[in-house]
Amino acid sequence: MIEQQVTEAIQWIFASYTRVPAAKRVGFDRDVRHPQWTRWLLNAVGRPDEAAYNVAVTGSKGKGAHAILLAAILQAAGLRVGLFTSPHLVDFLERLRVDGRAVSNEDFVRLAKVVQEAAKEMPLADDHYVGPVGLVAVMASIWFREQTTDVNVFELGRGALYDDVNQVRHQGALVTPIFAEHLDKLGPEWSDVVREKLGVVTDDTAWTVSYQQDVMVERMMEEHFAARHQVWRLLGRDFTYEVMSGTGEVWTVQVASAKNEPLCAKIGVNLAPFAGNVAVALMAAKQVLKSLGKSGPALDVSLEHLAFPGRLQVISNRPTCLVDGAIHAVNARFVVDWLLRAKPSGKITAVLSLPDDKDAAGVVETLAPHLDEIIVTTCSNPHLYYTRDLVAVAKDHVQRVQWEPNVEVAVQRARASANSEDTILFLGTQSFVGDVLRIFHVPTKSLWHAHQ
Repeated sequence: MIEQQVTEAIQWIFASYTRVPAAKRVGFDRDVRHPQWTRWLLNAVGRPDEAAYNVAVTGSKGKGAHAILLAAILQAAGLRVGLFTSPHLVDFLERLRVDGRAVSNEDFVRLAKVVQEAAKEMPLADDHYVGPVGLVAVMASIWFREQTTDVNVFELGRGALYDDVNQVRHQGALVTPIFAEHLDKLGPEWSDVVREKLGVVTDDTAWTVSYQQDVMVERMMEEHFAARHQVWRLLGRDFTYEVMSGTGEVWTVQVASAKNEPLCAKIGVNLAPFAGNVAVALMAAKQVLKSLGKSGPALDVSLEHLAFPGRLQVISNRPTCLVDGAIHAVNARFVVDWLLRAKPSGKITAVLSLPDDKDAAGVVETLAPHLDEIIVTTCSNPHLYYTRDLVAVAKDHVQRVQWEPNVEVAVQRARASANSEDTILFLGTQSFVGDVLRIFHVPTKSLWHAHQ
């Protein structure tokens, strides 16, 4: 019964979007999106986003990773933390978490009904829609207020200036690397994408922490902040980090800055490739704690038990099966680094799911020297397109390449042909990562391992 109600709630979340003809939803976000309706709903349900301190996360690469890391660090520092991320991997309810645990079915259904009731009074124009992600962000804000969180972390979508989630009032912002992406929605130029992303900095935003950026992006950020009396800290300019290996599987990320702020996090070896992300999240966490008057002489936390689902995650052994959302050469480099540390002795197979908008050539070229075989597949998301001849791309670099359009069959084929000493890499778009986690029955309701 409750599962059916969850399904109906999710269907309602998308109903406003789907009722508008597709032609009205095609174009630049600034022309077709109307995020003010998310603000209208937040006001209508009592402005729940004003009940706690909020941080918004935007950028092109690693938004979800940075959001999870920031939430985990703040929780480890003793705060009660709400986390909103999108999309989900396996279960829609993963999008709403408090202290790493997903919202219950019952609460999700109840929250949807509250927002649905408020939405009945909305004077929505016929050619406008409320973004599905905006509706869920309103639900999250209500739940976080009910849960009396100290701070909430909200991951934005592809943009910021015209992004529904950006309507949530936030005092802090974290910016991940900004690439020339979604030019058909945020462009047409890379500079347009940067301007859209920098919309995350609102009149309510007191500080921004950013990952290292391309020279052009950094220049635009300098200009953006020149006229604003807001703090902004940039990795590589205002702070640096180093990674120190410790005993066993525990490493330490140490952040250094001109302010001599002692910031460090103990991490599992699985997080080592994300050390820069950890450093940025530590600096952002320091800003949150300072703003809340909870900043001590040092910030020293342990993330050893953070599960970090779908990111360089070993989900099975004998054969070793690893899943990761590598969709371009930079991510693929992380996978190569993992292989160099793991030193697998058997055959290495990569099962790749890379839709048309991903850097398939970059992923293949980066991984190819380490692979014995590639299986090319799709995923269960019907809204992604796989029209390129990725088999031909792969065959330019790896001799053994197979094409299997059914993702479940592709996974089964890779596992059936592997010996216990072999390694299988499941790499691709987030929908594919979710498919693999579901097929392997990997739990995703908690961000922390069971003994946490």
